[in-house]
Amino acid sequence: MRVDFGLPAREPGQRPAVLTIGNFDGVHRGHRALVDRLVSDARDRNAESVLITFDPHPRCVLDPDNCPQQITTLDEKRDVIASLGVDRLVVLEFTRELSMWTAEHFCEQLMASFPLLRLVVGHDFALGHKRQGTIAFLGEFGAAHGFDVVAVDALEDGGEVVSSSLVRGALLGGDLPRAAALLGRPYFVDAWVEHSDSVDRSSGHPSAHLAITPGKCLPARGVYATWLRVRGRWWMAATNVGYGPTFGRDRLTVEALLLDFEGDLYRQKVRAAFVSRLREERRFTGVGELTAQISRDAEGAKAALVASGEPAGL
Repeated sequence: MRVDFGLPAREPGQRPAVLTIGNFDGVHRGHRALVDRLVSDARDRNAESVLITFDPHPRCVLDPDNCPQQITTLDEKRDVIASLGVDRLVVLEFTRELSMWTAEHFCEQLMASFPLLRLVVGHDFALGHKRQGTIAFLGEFGAAHGFDVVAVDALEDGGEVVSSSLVRGALLGGDLPRAAALLGRPYFVDAWVEHSDSVDRSSGHPSAHLAITPGKCLPARGVYATWLRVRGRWWMAATNVGYGPTFGRDRLTVEALLLDFEGDLYRQKVRAAFVSRLREERRFTGVGELTAQISRDAEGAKAALVASGEPAGL
């Protein structure tokens, strides 16, 4: 998949394009339905499938006090989109200046970059200043300029429209099965390992502190059964998300206790796929009580991970 930062200049002999636009945070099942239509329509027309997304999230620029936490970082989003068969990803830096573009100007910029055949959009899509570029407007504009517009119906799960907000709510409530059902895959975190040489004395399992990208949406504080991908292989882990109240830490950390791994993880890039919540975070009376609980967490994590199997498609 080709990745462009900013709208590219049109190239001589460039293939026609089928295009979609959106933030796509989480690339959940609703997004997947739209992207599947994008890729299918592009292939049917021997065209390039192009997905345009924004970074940062528009709300973080226009309403920073209500900036949503990211379900997927930009790099994570890129990886998931690439796995769906999209030919080209275009990342637009969202600024206040861009937010002032009229719908007409936005469409003109798209046509200047791509020989546009079709625009595939969500059921409630609109672009341009004050969301003036509604689906009705885009249909009329496209008819006058040589492209058509297809709106993809909303996807529902349990009577609710699948959305990034719904996924965040499941994560913040610690409901990983619900988050996975909405995403169509396990929720995951990509991170560099800050430390890998600490070992719990009671269990002998190595642990790894994960450096989390600022603004990343993490599940509720607690201990989770997770798979940890290291150099292309999945390993079982019990992962704590929290402040370590027994030790009085003052910052949120994510620490994975690997159950069947030996070796050095320091400065390794890993992917942690969260399967289920084992318990909430709590304060222990001392190290002895804590280490006994860690051993129980390890057993609980192993049972949950054996039952789930290794993550597919990650």
